[in-house]
This record gives sequence, structure tokens and C-alpha cells, in this order.
Amino acid sequence: MEKFIVTISREYCSGGQKIGNRLAEELGVSCYNAEMLRLVSKNENMKNGAVADDERIKDTSLFDVAKEIYSDPLPTPHIDDVLSTKVSDDDMVYIKNIYDYQSEIITELAKRESCVIIGRCANYILKDNPYTINVFVHAPLGFKLKRAQSRHYMPDAELRNYMAKVDERKADYYFKYTGCEWTDVKNYDLSLDTSELGISGCVDLIKRFIKIKQSNENF
Repeated sequence: MEKFIVTISREYCSGGQKIGNRLAEELGVSCYNAEMLRLVSKNENMKNGAVADDERIKDTSLFDVAKEIYSDPLPTPHIDDVLSTKVSDDDMVYIKNIYDYQSEIITELAKRESCVIIGRCANYILKDNPYTINVFVHAPLGFKLKRAQSRHYMPDAELRNYMAKVDERKADYYFKYTGCEWTDVKNYDLSLDTSELGISGCVDLIKRFIKIKQSNENF
């Protein structure tokens, strides 16, 4: 199979992370997600190098690429996850630094290898890369709520509110750095409903799309 990069944007608890992991496993490539990028965006991790042995990272190119791009010290915000935490004005400058740093990492990874990248505006960052296939994963609220109930122990009303806030902050983050609407299907090659297709169905469709795109004489 020729080179490819699949980016996956996903609504909270729609199953996008699982789709990305399974797709990468079946295609024999690495899957990079927000948590992995956060690990290489912390000064202490990059200074002591211990993160290179993290189970999620050690068999990938992520640490080596990050080490080439990292500049000590990397100005970082005082929060761990900008998508689930309210951000102060003071932290916004630092978050822009992190966005630029992670964008460089994503761009370099896409140059070096076929891979799957989940979140972090990767579809926009790689918009000029001809090997990129951009996927948006979504599902009805009831479907996502059932998935969320398996990981969060809170009343349904509170959980619905939490889920809405996470997706709202994803949309705000995406718009701030891309100027585009996160859920606009024009930003993606595929829009997949996991309640209709299931995880396996989504993975199979993406794999079929990769083959179709690579067989296109204009590709």
C-alpha cells in the first residue's frame, strides 16, 4: 500500500479513538493521539527523556520527532487538557505555543511515515498534504451517552452537560486555530456515524477509501 495519513476528528464518546487504534493496528502503522502529544509537550518529559520509554510512545517515531523540534523551555499553560478545562486569558498565549509546537510535530510525522492521527486539528494542519484522508466520526446523543456512562459515574443530566461542554470546547479550539467550523463536512473526506456503521464498519470503510483514493489516476 502506498503512503497515507488518516486524520480522525470525533465527537466525544463517538468511538473515534477506538476506530483510529484499530485502523492503525490493521494497517500496521502508528496511531498518534492527543494524550501522546501532551506527553511530549511537557518540559519535564522532554528534559529527562523518560517519556521515550512510555508504552504508548516507545515503538513510534513521536519522541524522536519531538526531540528535534523541542526548544527548552517550551512555554506551557497551567492546565493539562485544554479541551475539558476552562482556559484563562493568560493561558491562551501558552496554548498557542503548544499548538504551533504540536503542529510542527504532526507535519513532520506526516512527512516521514504513513500513520493515523487523532484530533489536534490535524486535518487542517495537513490540508496541503496530498496523502491525507480526513475523517469525522459522530453519533446521536443517546448512543454517545451509553458509551460515556461506562467511563463516567455521574447523573445523566450532569453527564450530558459535561459531554456538551467537551464538544463545545473542541469546536472553539478548532475554530480559533483554523477559522473553520469543526463539524463542517466540507473539511472532511468521510463523515461516519458509528451508531449506524459500528467500529468495524467504520474501519472497513476507511480502508476501502484509502484503496480507492490510491487507485485514482489523479492522486
